[in-house]
Amino acid sequence: MTYLSVAITAKRKKKENKRGKNKEISKGSMAKDSCLARVTAGVAIGGAVGGAVGAVYGTYEAIRFRVPGLLKIRHIGQTTLGSAAVFGLFLGAGSLIHCGKSY
Repeated sequence: MTYLSVAITAKRKKKENKRGKNKEISKGSMAKDSCLARVTAGVAIGGAVGGAVGAVYGTYEAIRFRVPGLLKIRHIGQTTLGSAAVFGLFLGAGSLIHCGKSY
């Protein structure tokens, strides 16, 4: 082996060691925050889905029951926010329960 090949091999080993250490650090920090991140994502997705469903259902209900004037807007808004809150709560709780399980 020449001096150049030894130097290249040493640099590669240093890079591999640095990469391995960084992976361990990132895995450790990710494991701590992953449950909170999952629950937050569950609440956000549940709120989005619930809001969409609530808006559609609130519009249908306002038309069906012939809610007068600007009360339609209020009715649709209340239905949208209520549905978003309930969906977000349950999806967040489901994410929290699922977070404790290890497969």
